[in-house]
Amino acid sequence: MSEQYGWAGQILRVNLTTGEFSTVDTMKYVPKYIGGYGIALRLCWEEMKPGIKAFDPENKVFIMNGVASGTMSPSSGRVNFLSMSPQSYPEQMTNTSIGGHFPARLKWNGYDGIILEGKSAEPCYLVIKNGKPSLESAKGLWGLGLIDSQQLLQDRHGKNRCDIYGIGPAGENLIRYAIVGCGAHNATGQGGMGAVLGSKMLKAIVLVGGKHQVKVKDTEAAIKATLEFYPKKRKRPLIYADLGDKPNNPWWEEWTGGKDMFDNHAKDWMGNIHNMPYPIFAKSCATGCLGGCGFFEFKNVPAVSRPGLITGMSGCVHTRYEQFFDRLEGERNFEKGFEVHVLAQQLGFNHHEINYGIVPWLHYTKALGIDTESLMGMPTDVRDHEWWIKLLDMITYRKGFGDTLAEGLRRTVEKLGPEKYWYPEYQGPEAAREEAANPVKFPVAGIGGWGYASRGILADHAMGPAAALPGALCWMIDTRDPHHNKWPDWIHNDFIGFIMKEPDKYGSSFVVKWAKDATMRGILIDCLPACFQFPLRKYMGWLWDHEGIGEGSKSTGLEARLFSAVTGVEVTEAEYYKAGERINTLTRAILCRDNERTAKMEWDEIEKVMYKRIDMEKFKITVGNWYEALGWNRETGYPTMEHLKDMQLEDLAPELEKIGKLG
Repeated sequence: MSEQYGWAGQILRVNLTTGEFSTVDTMKYVPKYIGGYGIALRLCWEEMKPGIKAFDPENKVFIMNGVASGTMSPSSGRVNFLSMSPQSYPEQMTNTSIGGHFPARLKWNGYDGIILEGKSAEPCYLVIKNGKPSLESAKGLWGLGLIDSQQLLQDRHGKNRCDIYGIGPAGENLIRYAIVGCGAHNATGQGGMGAVLGSKMLKAIVLVGGKHQVKVKDTEAAIKATLEFYPKKRKRPLIYADLGDKPNNPWWEEWTGGKDMFDNHAKDWMGNIHNMPYPIFAKSCATGCLGGCGFFEFKNVPAVSRPGLITGMSGCVHTRYEQFFDRLEGERNFEKGFEVHVLAQQLGFNHHEINYGIVPWLHYTKALGIDTESLMGMPTDVRDHEWWIKLLDMITYRKGFGDTLAEGLRRTVEKLGPEKYWYPEYQGPEAAREEAANPVKFPVAGIGGWGYASRGILADHAMGPAAALPGALCWMIDTRDPHHNKWPDWIHNDFIGFIMKEPDKYGSSFVVKWAKDATMRGILIDCLPACFQFPLRKYMGWLWDHEGIGEGSKSTGLEARLFSAVTGVEVTEAEYYKAGERINTLTRAILCRDNERTAKMEWDEIEKVMYKRIDMEKFKITVGNWYEALGWNRETGYPTMEHLKDMQLEDLAPELEKIGKLG
């Protein structure tokens, strides 16, 4: 490539043990691996080996942006983290992403990513200032909250000139589901990356300044694609309104597409939060977002348990904190939930694990007469914000039963005994939304695959056995919940047609195609990288009418056009999709080599978490078809030599063959 567009051209390597810095040439890996997740995976294949645990100094963290970062590309303010995950059960390589302005500023500092290796002898933080890295002492920062420590670092390095990712006390204390966070909202979510940074004694990464100009090959084409993605700019007024008041909520129509049938979706998102009288600002979580998917900043909300004002953000799954308190009698219910919410962010918790896992589990076990209160050493009351504060403190500092919960819900119920503490079925009002029209019915521990408490597997179940099939396939081959981006797009006529008309749902080619498209699309999103609005853009808060965009999970056309416009590397939609297949195959190779992944392991896991909702005997046919569609052996799930050649990954074959995992 004579000229370099999109990529900065180098990746920073940081050895925390020695304090040494070096660089890796990005151009060795592109355009073959696109960027972001793809490059991280290839580096993982080359530099990691079997037997490394999440908290070992030998574990590495690959933090990668991509060609979209630092450009006008829509929803491009994301960066991808990849590492051995302490949250996954068992520990496995996984990836997660986070927003903010950090990804763009990393590119402006001249880097396509950062590789963290080794372990510091004492708490430290990494600074990259105008492209120059240094390690600084975190004395005075270690032990502080995620938000507070970042405010101090902003004061130290210039509030308007720096962007920061960091950890809270949960990460420092190796809580397996601790996050890396950015301010009062952004987070890596699933995976436990905050705990990995804590194990390396790294409190934060601070980016300051940055003079590198990201070159875009065809600005006109990039602008055209961006305008197609955003045919209508979303309303973003600063308002004093009640989000739970449908007639006066300026976003309700966009949340639902103007259809009453999707009112429940709006309530899940933010619409049953009665937040008056505090001002609300609809705020994007990342650079490059012209729409905002439904996250809101609430300013100057009075705390309940202490004097002071709180400013923070809420939206999506995060609103469950507020939902737990929303319908209570009495006053200051929103303030109670919001205070707990911001505290959880300050401590550095994964909100999924708390809100969809641990707290509902404690609530449902109590409802069924399963004694978890004696384990906790206190009565369970999910409507009492003081109870929440005690719970978060117990887990953060590993006090009493909090030390067990710090390992995550999956490890907790496996330790206590799944027959009693996981599998019993609860039926009744949902923990956070007791007023919901339909009761829920699922096991007391709402665990998806590989140790992740997530709404995803339960949402699959709620739609019926056939609707669960594509999601089950996605869960099988992942190492975490796939619903962060690899989300089968249910709200389509094709999917409804499958549910209503397909006679052989287990043998249907539609199930496999739907899951495969969702998987490849999610992978490619993490390679640009962009946010999950790409697969969901047809029904997540905007009104699109443009055929050229494609339909949700069914098309990667726009992403291919953006990639070509930015880099000057012309790729068709089919070629871009094939890059997703290549990267998916590389993922598989790493899991087989480093994480002992087998077809039996996947079958045992999905059988356990599907809770007898599907016919497992018939599902064997679906799984065989799934493996075959991915280029893997139908029985073993290992990549075939023919497929490796087709994906230009023949170099992986010797290692796979040596361990007997070549299909």
